[in-house]
Parts: sequence; structure tokens; C-alpha cells
Amino acid sequence: MSVRFKPPIAAERDVHWRDLVAIGPDDDPFWARVREAQFGFLWRYLPFVSGVAVCLGAVVLGSLARHIPPILLLAWAVANLVLVASWVLRSVGAWQTRRPPTVPRRRLLRLLGELGIIGLAWGLVFLAAIPAVADGQRTLALATALCAVGVNIFATVVFPLAALMLAGPMALGTLAGVLLARWPDGTAILVVLASFLLVALRGVVLTSFAFLTRLRTQDRLVEQEEVVRLLLNEFEANGSDWLFEFDERHHLTFVSQRFAEAARSTVDELLGRRWVRLFPDRRGILPLFRAVVRRQPFRDLVVRVRLDGEDRFWSLSGTPKIDAHGRYCGYRGVGSDITERQRSAERIAELATFDSLTGLVNRRIVHTAIADGLHGPTGVAILFVDLDRFKSVNDSLGHAMGDRLLAEVAQRLRTTVGAEGQIGRLGGDEFAVVLRSANAEAAIQLGDRIIAALSAPFDLDGTEVRIGASVGLALGPEDGASVEALMRAADLALYEVKGKGRGSVRRYDREMHARAEARRALELDLRVALERREIRLVYQPIVNALDERIVGFEALMRWRHPRHGDVPPSIFIPMAEESGLIAALGRFALVEATAAAARWPAPLKLSVNLSPLQVEDPEIVSHVREALARSGLDPRRLELELTESVLLDSRESVAQTLSALRALGCSFALDDFGTGYSSLGYLQKLAFNRIKIDRSFVRASVEDGESTAIIQAIVALAERLGMETTAEGTETRAEFEAMRRLGCGQVQGYYFGRPMEAGDVDRLIRRTRPLLDVEPAGLDLVAAALADPIESGAPAEDPLSPPDPPPTPAAANGRSPAAAEPASPRARRAPLSIPAG
Repeated sequence: MSVRFKPPIAAERDVHWRDLVAIGPDDDPFWARVREAQFGFLWRYLPFVSGVAVCLGAVVLGSLARHIPPILLLAWAVANLVLVASWVLRSVGAWQTRRPPTVPRRRLLRLLGELGIIGLAWGLVFLAAIPAVADGQRTLALATALCAVGVNIFATVVFPLAALMLAGPMALGTLAGVLLARWPDGTAILVVLASFLLVALRGVVLTSFAFLTRLRTQDRLVEQEEVVRLLLNEFEANGSDWLFEFDERHHLTFVSQRFAEAARSTVDELLGRRWVRLFPDRRGILPLFRAVVRRQPFRDLVVRVRLDGEDRFWSLSGTPKIDAHGRYCGYRGVGSDITERQRSAERIAELATFDSLTGLVNRRIVHTAIADGLHGPTGVAILFVDLDRFKSVNDSLGHAMGDRLLAEVAQRLRTTVGAEGQIGRLGGDEFAVVLRSANAEAAIQLGDRIIAALSAPFDLDGTEVRIGASVGLALGPEDGASVEALMRAADLALYEVKGKGRGSVRRYDREMHARAEARRALELDLRVALERREIRLVYQPIVNALDERIVGFEALMRWRHPRHGDVPPSIFIPMAEESGLIAALGRFALVEATAAAARWPAPLKLSVNLSPLQVEDPEIVSHVREALARSGLDPRRLELELTESVLLDSRESVAQTLSALRALGCSFALDDFGTGYSSLGYLQKLAFNRIKIDRSFVRASVEDGESTAIIQAIVALAERLGMETTAEGTETRAEFEAMRRLGCGQVQGYYFGRPMEAGDVDRLIRRTRPLLDVEPAGLDLVAAALADPIESGAPAEDPLSPPDPPPTPAAANGRSPAAAEPASPRARRAPLSIPAG
């Protein structure tokens, strides 16, 4: 009994010993329930106790009456008859009205008094009869007494006061009678009787504790259910999610109004339906169906629902319902309509996988295809396809026609290559074709077909356009055992064919390294360029799109070679990365740029590009800290621009470096978003402060609705993640107005100013500083101040490179560190002053 009825320890703090003998006030709801439950327990067992009392009364009258004084016997009989009859009549009346009785304190006290009279009458009978009976009737007398005590304790086991008033006098009368009888074995009988009474008393105490604890727990559950009900009502009224329940037969037993609205039905129509009928296409709910069949909880399962001819996406979470007996009885859960979020995610995922202009896969997927082929049994062949004379078409017909030409080129590549391989756009006018077989002859034949297809004229709105193509070929793993090595080999082969007349296919051979000696000589010159002060920084303004005020400058690196003039960053930056000079160049850029920015008024910010190799440098954090300390520049004014290739490195050291840079107070910008890997996972990997939208989208946004939609998606994504946006390469007023209309916070490009020397920036700030904090109209004076263009030196043609060389893979973005892309003919047409608002 102790194990079964002992109340939980956690609940014992709510029930005290004094509660066992308490009745409680009338205005306490808990004690009112206790009294009703105790009273109901007594009334439920009244017929049973009355029947036993009749039997025991018959024994007393038939066998023990002659040993009891007549007056006592008469009083005992009258008390039992009157009180039991009264209880029976009251029970019948309560049963006829079918109303649960209310039990105030006075009624319970009256009942206790009546029970005390009954107990006293029986106790006196036992006290008189036990000492007077003969030895032959001793057992009958004791058995009658113990039966009376036991039955009445059982009937009052949840009501200690009633047990005390009813069974107490009976027990005392029995014990006293045994003492007065002075039987030879009286002591043993007393020990047995006392043991019985102690066990019965313990049962009453423990059962009463459990009884009161259960009532306390029920009260708490009622309160909790009320709180849950209120919370659910609040959730249903103000939340975007909805609730549902179905039973073990999979029939909906509860749906919220929002659920019915999401299902485009009504609550009444949904109740009783099998939940699987909401999903006509069962293939789309297999994970959900398996979880329900296995009675497992599920969370955030995305299912497709077809409603009124439209595909919608729901996110569902649910847990099995288990009743008090441990039996499964269905599911309850919550759901929401995530259609818009799902479509946005799919569009962003498409942006991260496909080139928006051509519909071809981007560089990341090309890398994956090459890696898969390198690990395959037949090897892999990669063809780098670079368009010949595309730049002249772009210059003469404009970028819109150039974009259309790229789309047409992609379509011809699809037709020519077919199912033989995978086609991707690497950037600009460079494409890649990956073949899942290292067959040189077949790859060369395909390259010839590609050149023939792209050399045929294109019809662009009635304008005939003729271009050509050059193809570099490398076979893996023969020409490179890794993705990077194989792409470098194909790039060297392409570089070779473009230097020897273009329009042909050239396979990589190791002699190409010898023909790169001139480039190595340039690398040697780069090693001493810093000492000779040939490396310098220029600064391009960044403008607030709303009021057209300057908010900062981006530092861009230039190299003026004593013989070759300005060497394009797309040549010397990759060279610096490959030769290990990037750390020195990067440190120079940080020191020089922060020193220059320290002279600018706050809050003008400085943007500096970091190469992926710089991030890998264990000293980069100390270099940034030293540059900030030496210049005195507030770290919050320094923004470090990173490319997505940095985030591809999963090493812990790289993550620690980025965290340490952020701890200094620097902010991060993601450069050229949309042209590289463009993965949401990389955005979440490092909390960027800014996304820089690539110039290709800016250029196309004026006439291309697709680019406009992409920019809107990027801006929306940035706002959702708490990031700002900067549109790069803004070169016309129309592009600027488009970016401002689409919500870009900042713009940068030749329309607002060419890169300028640090001294020119200082003079610009001194001449325009009174206007930096005035209305946008004041920028008219800024334009006047910059009426004469501030030239930073036009890049000269590199005599060591063939005409129109393709960028190497390491310089795909051409912006590391603090490096800018060479000015395009389109850029040269852009204004060199900051326009008025």
C-alpha cells in the first residue's frame, strides 16, 4: 500500500499533515471540492456499509444481546435505525434530483457528529459484550468487532476525520473490552488488535495523502489547461501558423480557422476527413506519411499541396497523442503556408547555381563536374571557350546587345554539345565545357564544332554580328590531378591559342611553361615594385543612393611599370597571389589606405579588398590591428571586402581569422554577389554587413526584367538578413535611378567618379566638405568642383601579354587586394564628376 498510494515527492509540498484533519473554509474552491469528494465517497459506499451493518446487528441481537444491558442495547438500536434511515432517505433524494450535493462546513460537521454517535454506540456495545461473553463466544465477539472496525475504516479511507469519529470509538471499545475480560491470552490479542489498527491507520493516512495530492494536481492541470487555451487563442488570433489534430484513424478532429483558410475550405468540411486526402499527390508526402505510420514526431516537413490548380507549400510539425493509458490516439500539430518563402529560396538557389543571363551553370557547378570526372574511371576533359571580337561588339552595339549575344552563344553551345557534356559560364565572355571522358581526339573534334557554330553570323534585331571563338583543352588527370590544376592547364592552353591567332583548339602541353617566361620576368619586377614605389592606391567614391552624398571610398591598387606603363590588376594581382607577394601588397594597401582615410572626416568609410590568400595568412589580424593603431582610424570606419572563395575554405583557422577581424570592429562586404558561388550557406557562415551587387546585373537592370528581379531578390535577402547593398559599376543616370528605385542603399561607379589619388581625395573633401552635410542640391557645387576630370592614369597594353588575354582563374573577379577591374569602354564614356541630385 505504501508504494501504491504514496504521493509524489514534488506534490508533498502542497499537502501537509494538518490537511488530513482539516475541513477548510466555505469560500475556498479547493476545500469545497475536497468536501464534495469525501462526502461522495461516503455516500457511494453507504449501501455496502448498511448491508454489513445489518448483518452485524443480527449477530449482536442473536448471540450477544443477553450480555448487553437492555438500556444500552435499546439506545444502540435506536441510534442505528434512525441515523441509517436518515442517510438512506437523503441519498434517495439526491439520486432523484441528479444534482451533485454541495457540502458546506456545517453539513460535514453534522455528518461527523452523526458518525460519532454511531461509532460510540457500537463501541459501548463491544465494551459491554466482550468481557461478559463465555469462552465459546469470545471468537464471535472479536470477529464482529474487527469486522465493524475494518468495514468502517474502508468506507472512510479518504476522510480521516470520519474514520476517527466512526471507527475510533469502535476500536477503543474493543480494546477496553479485551482489557476488562482478563483473558489468559489477552495480551497477545491486544498486540494483534493493535497491529491491525496501526496498519489500518497507515492506510488511511497514505490514501488520504494521495487523495488530496490528486485533487491538488487536478487543480494545477486545470490552471495550466486554461493558460494553454488562452495562449492558443492568442496564437490563433495573432499568429500566421495554424493548428490541427487527427485521431488514430487519421480523421481530422480539430482544425483552426487559419487551417481551413489555407486549405481553401471550411472547418465543417474538413472535420471528419482523412488528412491524406488533402494531398492528392501522395509522392510529395512520403516522409510525412512514413512518420505518421511509424508514430514518430516530425518537424518542419515541407509538403506540396495542389489547391485550385496552384501549387502551394506547407511546413508541418506534429507529435503523437498518447492517452492516460499509454495508447496512441492520433496526432496534433502546427503548420504554416511557406509558399512565398519557398519560391524565394528556390529563386536564390537558382541564382547560386545558374548564370542569370545565359541560364548555364556557374563556376561552382563547373568545379563540381570536373571533380566528379577526375574521380571517375574514364577521366575528364575540359574546354575553355573564349569569344573572339566580343569586346568590339560590346563597345559598338552596347551592353544590352552584348548580353543578348551571350544568351545566343549559350544556346548554340547547348545545341552543339548536347548530351556530351556540361556547359557553364565562368564569367564575362568565357565558357567551359566539361566532358566525362578524357578522349583527346573527341574533345578536339567537339572544340572544332563549337568554333564553327560560334563563327556563324548572329542576327540581333536585324543586325548581323560575327564573332569567333578560341578553345583551350586540358585532359584530367593527365594534365592536372585537381580541379584547380586542370583549369589552370586549360587556361594556359587558351592563353596560348589566343596569342597565336585565335579561332582554333589548342591542347595543353608542358612547353607552355617555357613560353610563360616573360610573365615570370614581370613577376620579378613585381617583387621590387613596392621598394621602387611603383605601387600606389587610388580611391573611388561610394555614394548614398537616397541623397547622393559621398559616404566613403574604395581603395584600388595600381602598378605603374617603368617600361610597360600601368599593368592591369587582372594581371599583377593573380601574379602576386601565385608568387606569395600578396601579403606584402595587402599590408601596404592596409597601411596606406588607413592613413589616408584617417584624414577624412567621420563618418566617411574606407573599403579595402582582402585576397583569399591574405585571409589564410596567420598575421593578417595583427596587420589590420597595426594599420588601425598607426593611423588612428576608427575600426568601425574600415570595411573589408571578401569574395566567396574565402568562404569555401572550411579550415578552422580561416573561421577564427574572420572572427578575430570582426572582433576588432571591422565590418565585412561580400563582393561581386551573383557572379560566383552566390550561396545562401556562405551568407550565413559569416555575418556580412553589406552585399555588393555585381556590375553585370546593374548594367542589365535598365532593360532586362530578369536582372531587375534578381536585384530585387538580392535586396530583399539583404534586408531580411540585416545587410546593406551597394550597386557596383553604376555608369549611367538610368542605371543609378534603377538602383535607387530597386532599393539599393549605395552606388559606386564611373557615373559618380573615377578612382583618384589620395591627394585628390583630400582636395575634393576640402572643396566639398561644407556640402557633405547639406541638402542633396548642394552636390551641384560638388560637380562644379570636379569639372576637370581627376585622371589616375589609363592602363597601358601589356607588351608581355597577347592581345585581349583572358583572366586567369585566380583573377576571376580581378579585385584582390584593393584591386580594381580595368576600365571598360563603357566606363570611359561615363562622367568623371559626381552629378547633382
